[in-house]
Amino acid sequence: MKAKSNLSLLFVAICLLAITSCNKQQTYVPKTTLADSLIYAATSVQDLDRAVFLSDSLLATGDISIFRHCYMKGSIFIRTGKTHDAEAILKHALAIKPQNAYDSLFYFQCVKAMVEYNRQKNDEEGLLRIALPAYEGLYDLVSKPEYASEAYDILAEILQYVGVSQLNQGLTTEAGKYFDKCYDCILKVKALDKSWKHDYYATVCLYNIASLYSFKNDYHTAEKWLNYTEPIIKEMANKDNVPAVIADMSWCTYYLDRATVYHGLGKQKEADQAFEAFKRTQYAKTDIAKIHEGEYLMKTKRYAQAADAFAVTYRYLAESGSERTLDNVGYLIKKFEANYKAGRNDSALSVAAYTFENLDSAITLEKKNQAIELATIYQTQQKDAEIAEQKAKLLQTRVLALLVALVLAMTFFMIYAVIRRRQRISLEEKNQQLMIANARAEESLRMKTKFIQQISHEIRTPLNILSGYAQVITAPDMEIDNETRNDANQQILENTDRITGLVNKMLELSDVSSRTVIELTDQVPAVQIANQAVHSSGIEDAAHLDFQLQDTDGAGIAVLTTNQQAAVRVLSLLLDNAMKFTAPAEAYGHHSAADNKRATLTITKHDYGIQFIVEDTGIGVPAAEAEHIFDEFVQLDEYYNGTGIGLTVARSLSRRLGGDVVLDTTYTAGARFVFTLPCNW
Repeated sequence: MKAKSNLSLLFVAICLLAITSCNKQQTYVPKTTLADSLIYAATSVQDLDRAVFLSDSLLATGDISIFRHCYMKGSIFIRTGKTHDAEAILKHALAIKPQNAYDSLFYFQCVKAMVEYNRQKNDEEGLLRIALPAYEGLYDLVSKPEYASEAYDILAEILQYVGVSQLNQGLTTEAGKYFDKCYDCILKVKALDKSWKHDYYATVCLYNIASLYSFKNDYHTAEKWLNYTEPIIKEMANKDNVPAVIADMSWCTYYLDRATVYHGLGKQKEADQAFEAFKRTQYAKTDIAKIHEGEYLMKTKRYAQAADAFAVTYRYLAESGSERTLDNVGYLIKKFEANYKAGRNDSALSVAAYTFENLDSAITLEKKNQAIELATIYQTQQKDAEIAEQKAKLLQTRVLALLVALVLAMTFFMIYAVIRRRQRISLEEKNQQLMIANARAEESLRMKTKFIQQISHEIRTPLNILSGYAQVITAPDMEIDNETRNDANQQILENTDRITGLVNKMLELSDVSSRTVIELTDQVPAVQIANQAVHSSGIEDAAHLDFQLQDTDGAGIAVLTTNQQAAVRVLSLLLDNAMKFTAPAEAYGHHSAADNKRATLTITKHDYGIQFIVEDTGIGVPAAEAEHIFDEFVQLDEYYNGTGIGLTVARSLSRRLGGDVVLDTTYTAGARFVFTLPCNW
């Protein structure tokens, strides 16, 4: 019945358009006002396919501008996961200059959607390149009273995205300035327009800012922005025409954010009260709210309750209608982690198997997207070739003309010869640059493809093991002794840890690419960093080698000003490397079984600071590969499992800490990596 009602509403709207088209006026605004009503009716009932069809029809009849059309379709494509289509149509709109204030309004709506798209794909540079010029241009539009409130709304969201980008790059002060400008725009909108819609947009902006500070563990600042949000929600909820679901959803989000902040500040009693208030809202019963509830419960270590909340994950992904992307796999990983930490091994195994199926689909989709990108590159190259061919024909025509004029003007010919020579050199240089760029693109594609294959293999192996043991344990007629059951449980724990570690490495690689600034505010002794890294890597418990931690010249007591978590992670990665490449020879069949495997971590003083030297008697690294091994996805020995990103992450983190990681090529008994951190003596 609901679907029929929605279709009826859309049918009536189209009939209204047909009737009014018979007496169409020449003024632009009345037609657009009616078209806006029709588009709003279509999107309100969530009939997005018909909304796209309606937008195409209204554009064809001239009832909406190209900017209104591109904004609507681009927004729908982003919501439905068709990011390539969204990017293409929004770029088309941004390439056109608006002719009037109304067009400018939707032009900047397209700018906002494009900024949001760049934020989703973590393209900080692209975001700022689009947002900053628009930020200046919007101040002209807000001077027009009829568009001021909408323009301030757009400006507030763009300022919010700029602030988020600055904060992610570690520019805390600059981010705060943009966020304050965003709040100033929100207050101006409230003074201009008292409708609940602007209040709702304001709360969304403020929630996003508060949530980001919570994610950065800056709970005091997050609390400040939630305090800004609370009076706006109260005012909106008291308005007569606000839909009950909007008010309920706003309170729901507010209470959960408030619970997260209180938990981060150590105010657990207040956090529990806020969480109970969240549970009392109607919106808390929706699938997406359940997933957010599960994320909060994971933070508070209530894993069993979190697992219950994540029970709706499958249904949410199915009903959302989005493609099986690597981002959506993240929801499944959260569900898996909750069940695993809650001790629900059977459920965790089931989620792991389902995740594996979705991962295959996500990898296939990623390859498809890469194929689309390659097709675009190929089409661009074809166009370049056509342009080059046209230039060559033009040159031939000029040569013939010059040959005819040679008898009359030798001087002119000499001047032309010089010009032609310069053009040829320039063309050759451009061709060489194009060849180099093409080679780089091909190498990048090859490395991406190899990485995807490695990731697929790395996850497939432990999941196959988990699946095998699950079948054995759950077989109804299978009788298993305690020793076999204990071994199966151990294998399940090891392989789940292996999957979790791999996902964490992938997230670390994404952070490496972002080049985010690391704050150096921790005062920590060098030996504490070493001890935490040893514990984190588990190298002391490795049965196949002897490990020693050595402190020379009292270097371990030196206090470093650094980022403790990042420094420990660098050293842990180097110890993991040593532990892996000193594995028992019989596991790989190409080393002597008589090798005496050992590893040493030495802390020593250096002219520039403190050095952590990780030395092992493993397979070693050829001197010629001393720099190559730090490149992404590089693996010198294919007999060993891995993704080839550990050393890349280690070097990137070390350099962002002001130090470095290098391979000592003078050591030939295995591998020796030197991790240096600056220290003021």
